[in-house]
Amino acid sequence: MIKPGIPEAANEIVVTDRRLLACLEDGQPDIGTLWELCMYFEFDREETADGIAAWLGEPRGQRILDCACGSGFPALELIRRGYDVTCTDGSEMMLRHFRRNARIEGLDIKPVLLDWADLPGRYDREFDVVINRGGGNYIYAGVWEEEGLAAESAMAEAIGQWAACVRPGGRLYVDTTRAQDLDRTEPQIVRHPTMVIGDHRVDIVEQVSIDRVRRRRAWESELTVDGVRTNFRRRSHYIRHEQLLAALRDLGLEGIRREPIRGEFYDVYTATRPGGPGSAGRPVATEEVPDR
Repeated sequence: MIKPGIPEAANEIVVTDRRLLACLEDGQPDIGTLWELCMYFEFDREETADGIAAWLGEPRGQRILDCACGSGFPALELIRRGYDVTCTDGSEMMLRHFRRNARIEGLDIKPVLLDWADLPGRYDREFDVVINRGGGNYIYAGVWEEEGLAAESAMAEAIGQWAACVRPGGRLYVDTTRAQDLDRTEPQIVRHPTMVIGDHRVDIVEQVSIDRVRRRRAWESELTVDGVRTNFRRRSHYIRHEQLLAALRDLGLEGIRREPIRGEFYDVYTATRPGGPGSAGRPVATEEVPDR
């Protein structure tokens, strides 16, 4: 449970966003609704898409897989910028939000419902770039739509399944929880300002707790829309940056780097599959992670 006694937000904000308004008017809130609303406080969609595009390089000649496309950010923004993006996700719930957002943006995009385990059989070494982002969503491997706890081994397996879709010379882009947040010893509690979206009033309280003994992480949220409260709880094993880097190295990937991507809220790492003529894009200057 979220601890009581959190001070009330001192302000409210008026949000004019077509996607968020449509989200609130599209049935009962679900985890996708919460995700859409929380992203408002973490990302400027256009700024983040510009930052990713700068890393990707010119769209021409690049095939990109977003294998956790969720509700469509940033895939829809990249498609509008001319990139060829194949969009997959293992959650039909999230893809319902994706389809609505694509319609709002005037894009005729058909995302594919596909579990990560099925990616290699369908897209073996096919893409110039594979993107998986969303705050280290692989920590919830297979248990996003309902509360559960995936096996700890599922995280490394998931990373291998995405990497299998990268062609020789291609690149992998993955984000993860910020290092400073993993180092916290007390629960991280955030009460966001009240959002006024059209005729709706929205309040969100989030709490992230880490149990270092059992190596588990809990994300608990209270979403209140027009006075009606919905509670969400998602548990996972947490992964430290060195574990992510070890998983990338174990896959034989090279050039593993921490990337300063403009507009990204979480920490980003990239890597390259050996062989091939290199990516069609132009990577920006980065900080390479030394081998250990």
